[in-house]
Amino acid sequence: LKDIPFMPTILPVRKSPATDWMSYAAYFSHANEQASPGFYRVKFNNGIETSLTTTPRSGSAEFKFPEGTPASMLIKTDTSVTVKGNEVFGYRKNTISGKKRSYTLYFSAVFDQPFKQVKTWTGAKITDAVEANGPECGAIIEFALGNDRTVKARVGISYVSLENARENLATENPTWDFAGVRTKAESAWNSTLNSIQVEGGTDDEKKVFYTALYHSFVHPNIINDVNGEYPGMDEKVHKVAEGRNQYQNFPAWDQYRSHATLMAILKPKVSSDMMQSLVNYAQQDAGLRPVEGGGLPRWQQANRNSGGMVGDGIPVMIATAYAFGAKDFDTKGALEAMEKGASQPGTTSDGYVVRDGLSDYLTIGYVPNAVSITLEYCHSDFSIGQFAKALGHQDKFVTYQTRAQNWKNLWHEPTRLLQPRNPDGSWDVDVKLGSVSDMHQPFVEASAEQTVWMINHDFHDLTTMMGGPKATVERLDRFFTHLNAGMREPYAYMGNELCVGIPWVYAYAGAPARTQEVTRRIQRELFTTKPSGIPGNDDAGSISSYHVFSALGMFPTVPAVPGLVLGSPVFPKATINRGDGAKIEIIGESASAENYYVKSVSLNGKEWNSPWINWSDLAAGGTLSFKLGNQPTAWGTDPKQVPPSFDLGKH
Repeated sequence: LKDIPFMPTILPVRKSPATDWMSYAAYFSHANEQASPGFYRVKFNNGIETSLTTTPRSGSAEFKFPEGTPASMLIKTDTSVTVKGNEVFGYRKNTISGKKRSYTLYFSAVFDQPFKQVKTWTGAKITDAVEANGPECGAIIEFALGNDRTVKARVGISYVSLENARENLATENPTWDFAGVRTKAESAWNSTLNSIQVEGGTDDEKKVFYTALYHSFVHPNIINDVNGEYPGMDEKVHKVAEGRNQYQNFPAWDQYRSHATLMAILKPKVSSDMMQSLVNYAQQDAGLRPVEGGGLPRWQQANRNSGGMVGDGIPVMIATAYAFGAKDFDTKGALEAMEKGASQPGTTSDGYVVRDGLSDYLTIGYVPNAVSITLEYCHSDFSIGQFAKALGHQDKFVTYQTRAQNWKNLWHEPTRLLQPRNPDGSWDVDVKLGSVSDMHQPFVEASAEQTVWMINHDFHDLTTMMGGPKATVERLDRFFTHLNAGMREPYAYMGNELCVGIPWVYAYAGAPARTQEVTRRIQRELFTTKPSGIPGNDDAGSISSYHVFSALGMFPTVPAVPGLVLGSPVFPKATINRGDGAKIEIIGESASAENYYVKSVSLNGKEWNSPWINWSDLAAGGTLSFKLGNQPTAWGTDPKQVPPSFDLGKH
């Protein structure tokens, strides 16, 4: 969010940075960058070299200024800043999706070099004061440097208070040992990335894989301080239980499709804390707004709900995490919050309505002129039903599972697409799409052809309605003529989360070899070591989490259901080290650039003939072995072995 930017400069500061910030900007070439998990270094064109490393709640920096130049630091807060001794401290009050949804970030920055001169600015005015407050304010620090041209800084942050920011800094980053902090950061990241260990493959394949795994762990983030305090959605200070963390930054529309599953598999304890965090936010909101509040946030940032995107994806994330083993959270409270948002029109989270158009959805079975939103609610209802059933509520399972079939109310047989309908039931098939940023349109960030495949919970009926397996495969083949066509095209756009489950639909149509072929094309053409090596916006690691699963040879196609569709692995061997101690080995015998078609599969030495595998068969550990070749085979094509259906009455 760039709350409090620091700008090192060698230029004399004559104009207020409030009005001329970019004139002090330093430019750089990517050739002069060095980056690795927990560390970043860049040499700017003006000669300043900056190195950064981090702890969970603080950062360390080294700024090396060139000889014979001034050495200054601009710190922009836009709310409040104070300079005292070698410390610069203050806070910034920022807003998320409207002025009423604000949060505050406090900071304490200490420097190892003496200050030659201190000035502050408020608006266009620069003064010699050591304190500034206002909507546009900051500090100008000029250092008194001798032969040592390096300035070190340590910065602690907190969303609660200045005192907590200082405590976070003193606890996690108390000395000027930059190298030591970097070593700890790299060690922590190495431990996390060792959640999956791959063997074989090319160097580029490993770089792409571990970059994707790294991105998958960037969000959500810890928001609580070292003393456990954090700001709640009710704007009160709360405290997590010892040994637990409160998390923020959940872009549900993106993360529910594969990211939530990956976190639950690799870090079940962390995933449980994440799900508890979401329940906490809902319960805090209910305490503030007992009647209408208490829903789950749609797009959670800091201690707020930004209301971003559409749908109701957090219930999908929670139910999916539970299905894959992250169960240490308040499940009763989670179900209550899910149901309130899904069944009581007008329910809000942080003032945002959880489900726009819910009254129509409940009465006529769809949201008028809103195909994407209707499908999102179907996904969420399906997930709530699965979660309710797992908790022993059969009646609620039936209610939500039945409601999840509402997608069929938008099936338009003449076009064999899902089409928008008016409130009176008439069709609006001559759709003129708005901009991709317009959330009030029939198809959100997608074309009609891309949206029609978003029936992850009912691929069997979708296949039937498309004319059967053969017609489905032919249609998928046309769809994958292009892999990254964009949001308005009748072809795949793998750079957007909505499409990540579609390559796996082939398995439901009895053609798993086509999944193997298309996923390998996607891996090779769209995920590379080039600067353009991620297709589209990664969205908090969501697209990257797709690639992690794809490279392992599996994907969680059905929300809230503990199972995976099998593809083919990239590496000869991959070992998943689950946070609970279990190890899952995935063997890709003869895996290579040419060999990606599955000849046979075995689980713990026993033949496995289905492209679907239940998570219960893998969760405790074991070995899943693929024998691979360079020609498509009949493996997994037996109609009795296709992935199961989970609609009402079939599961």
